[in-house]
Amino acid sequence: MASEEEDSKYVNRLGESSRRICHDELHERNDADTMIAVQTLRKWVYEHKRLRTPTDYRFLLSFLRFRKFSQLEARKALEQFWTVRCSQPEWFMGEDPTDQLMQKIIKMQMMCCPKQRDKHGRRVMFMKFDKVDVGFIKTTGLHALYKASSLVLDWLVYDEHVQVEGHVMVIDFRGLSFNLFKAMFNRELEEKYEEYFNHALPNRMKSIDVVNEPQFFDLIWAMIAPVMPQKMKDRFHLHGQSLVKIYEEVGYECLPEEYLPDEYDGPKAGTCDEIVDWMIEDMTQPKFLEYIRDLSSGKYGVDKVKDNPTETEGSFRKIVE
Repeated sequence: MASEEEDSKYVNRLGESSRRICHDELHERNDADTMIAVQTLRKWVYEHKRLRTPTDYRFLLSFLRFRKFSQLEARKALEQFWTVRCSQPEWFMGEDPTDQLMQKIIKMQMMCCPKQRDKHGRRVMFMKFDKVDVGFIKTTGLHALYKASSLVLDWLVYDEHVQVEGHVMVIDFRGLSFNLFKAMFNRELEEKYEEYFNHALPNRMKSIDVVNEPQFFDLIWAMIAPVMPQKMKDRFHLHGQSLVKIYEEVGYECLPEEYLPDEYDGPKAGTCDEIVDWMIEDMTQPKFLEYIRDLSSGKYGVDKVKDNPTETEGSFRKIVE
């Protein structure tokens, strides 16, 4: 468990523009008030005996930023975060970027995220299907895909800039056959994961841009729309085969070379192969490796309430009395 004495070791390395977003959008007023907010959240964790979670400054701060420094909402999100992770251990237990299966899945480029940020300071994540093998999916099983996705997302939101500026998702359905769709998409699992992604994972999804949507896109939409918050539906955009609007919104330097126009000769993020190799290299750096192994070690979670199913609701009510 972290302590208040250790909080002074945290260094805010965000630049001026990022700090402005913290202040204007996330209600993160100044370093002194932020420290008080983190310590208040930590005190609640210590008192909330059935919740076992990391309590270091950086981890708790991510949930406060996620919920714009509402103590009540941050606490709900933190508890939901661990509730979901305990209920689906096959997705979250033992996440390890050095694992050969995880690396193989990542190299299929289903989630390709350059290190360069767009012109608004956001990271851009590409979801792709053109290198996904149906046979591999059927042999490995869907849980391995969700586990690899969880690893990549945990790595992404570890970046404090993503906590502040957020990220953009570009979904490229090119190469998604109906057979691959049937092998990859399970409505029940997808709804569980979307619920976690939208309400528990401390991330700020700023836009979802879809290109090369298939003829059966209505089936995909029917699967994800019911659990998508209205604000995310409002940020969902279909572009057909055109990337023009995406170029206008994010710029060029943050895009994989495969998505750049032929005439572009400026700075580049590299090919998709180069990007996923860098992702794996970055994930296996000692600092993140220690973090993710601890996070997915099994020692954290939410203990089930046997005798008082309303304990959670009651505990939140006491906060605001």
